[in-house]
Amino acid sequence: MSWGNPSDSLEKLGQVALAPISFFYGLGITIRGLAYQLGLQKRVKLPAFVVSVGNITVGGTGKTPVVIDLAKRFTDAGYKVAVLSRGYKRKSQDAYVVVSDGQGNFASCENSGDEPYLIAKSVPKSVVIVGSKRVETGRIACEKFGCNVILLDDGFQHWALARDLDIVLIDYYDNPENDALLPAGRLRENLDALNRAKYVVITKVPDDADEDKLTNLKEQIAHHAPQAKIATCSFVYKSLAKIDDSHEHKLEELKDKPVLAFSAIARPQSFITSLEGLGITVVAEVDFPDHHWFSADDMKAISGEMKDSTAILAVTTAKDAVRITPELAPDMPVYVLNLETAWQGDYPKPENLRQSGAL
Repeated sequence: MSWGNPSDSLEKLGQVALAPISFFYGLGITIRGLAYQLGLQKRVKLPAFVVSVGNITVGGTGKTPVVIDLAKRFTDAGYKVAVLSRGYKRKSQDAYVVVSDGQGNFASCENSGDEPYLIAKSVPKSVVIVGSKRVETGRIACEKFGCNVILLDDGFQHWALARDLDIVLIDYYDNPENDALLPAGRLRENLDALNRAKYVVITKVPDDADEDKLTNLKEQIAHHAPQAKIATCSFVYKSLAKIDDSHEHKLEELKDKPVLAFSAIARPQSFITSLEGLGITVVAEVDFPDHHWFSADDMKAISGEMKDSTAILAVTTAKDAVRITPELAPDMPVYVLNLETAWQGDYPKPENLRQSGAL
């Protein structure tokens, strides 16, 4: 089971026990939203087209690859793009950090946070700024860097900054109707909040998707957000690279080789499932807490696990790889899988937004 989708009586009982706390959490979220909707709290409009890519659940839906894909598309279309992020788990105490100035100058991963740093490296022509106050970082992006498109990474619940387009991601493997508000479940808001979204994207759709499940999920979304466009996408591994060099290798090089998979992401099982879907034999798995900063001891533990199993190499995600310096893994055969977003049907690309008059 996944947190928020209880599958037995004990898990359901736990969800019921936490329901009173979830009620007051939901009440607080509702009051805060009403304060902005009624004008009691001010929403700031920037002189740019603002797009939020967010969740209605806690983490793990694929925001980072979607943000990277959209940033590339807007940049390629001629727009000056900025990505704004909180910089979760960054080590810098500064109010904000310019992770990338769009001119090839980057802050460190430690000061940036792993996801913003990965976005900056993946789309080097985009400006990337981290900071808890998106209004402030948005103004910097517009006034200092001349950005005319702003992408908010994880911005659906960030009311203070007005946006022109809200995109909400939902994991194909979730069942939102069976979920509950935090902490009893994974929902950040009630499902009716989806009505604020202009696009709802079902992510991680497998090649062999269950059509009945997909149809049911689309119907759930349409019920709560009848005006929203529904898109689907999958995340496709195209190539891999060794941790200590940038040379790309073909995925076929992993076939028929025993592999140890390790990650520090919200849903590690999705990584394992993806590897197995590629025909890769995973003989050992090591999981760390989400956004974990790897140490030399961690890498020694992974090396030891490889020796104890039949694994001859280790594989991790691109988000995890930015937290591993070559010095931490000397002579270790650690490979990084490079991920791309593959869309199906209509989705929020610049030409579609121009044609609809939104951009």
